[in-house]
Amino acid sequence: MRIGFKTTLIVGLAAWLVSPVAAQPPFGGRGGFGGRGFGEPSILLQNTGVQKELKLSDEQVKKIKDIGQKIGDKHKDDFAALAKVDEQERREKVQKWFKAISEETEKELASVLTPEQSKRLKQISLQMRGSQAFNEEEVQKSLNLTDDQKDKIKTLNEDLGKEMQGLVQPGQDFFKFQEVRQKAATLRKETVEKVVALLTDDQKKAWKEMTGDLFEVKFEAPPGGFRGRRGPLTKEKDKQ
Repeated sequence: MRIGFKTTLIVGLAAWLVSPVAAQPPFGGRGGFGGRGFGEPSILLQNTGVQKELKLSDEQVKKIKDIGQKIGDKHKDDFAALAKVDEQERREKVQKWFKAISEETEKELASVLTPEQSKRLKQISLQMRGSQAFNEEEVQKSLNLTDDQKDKIKTLNEDLGKEMQGLVQPGQDFFKFQEVRQKAATLRKETVEKVVALLTDDQKKAWKEMTGDLFEVKFEAPPGGFRGRRGPLTKEKDKQ
């Protein structure tokens, strides 16, 4: 049982690292991502910094939390199932999984957010997705990317995925989460810079308009630290 639990944790962190959003910790209580829901919009909207940026009311925050919990509970078995597939299949499923759940979450949020809030959330979301956003059909059309640009961007993202996966390995000290997260953030930032360098001046201007003013989503640890079957996973755990 212990081995199975550790495997699920490793899979979960790997999934989180290669996913578009790293704004929140991937583990916690009920509902998978700390009971927050798995979809990208839900994860972003649980961040207090994003809530302030969007000027959400207390009522909106509560409704968003309920949506995240509902969708998180609905898909928690899908998350656990990732530990049972091989690496290649897992990578493919993670991307499809996050995309589908994000779309489901966006539909639920349509009745909660104002048009202005939805627009700003989309801008922040694009910033967080970074280089992965350029693989999306909507972004490619908006920027009018050439086939050559698409191919080069695809290669850069594939290289990023390989480097990300190398950050988490079985037997690794899993509790040095912050260090891994910082390395992942550096890799994502470097890849975005390489992608933007491939764009024309007009495309760079369009990308700037699509992403809006730069906003840093700061990492927020869940209350009490990360929790597993043996309780809080805090710095004290590393000393034992």
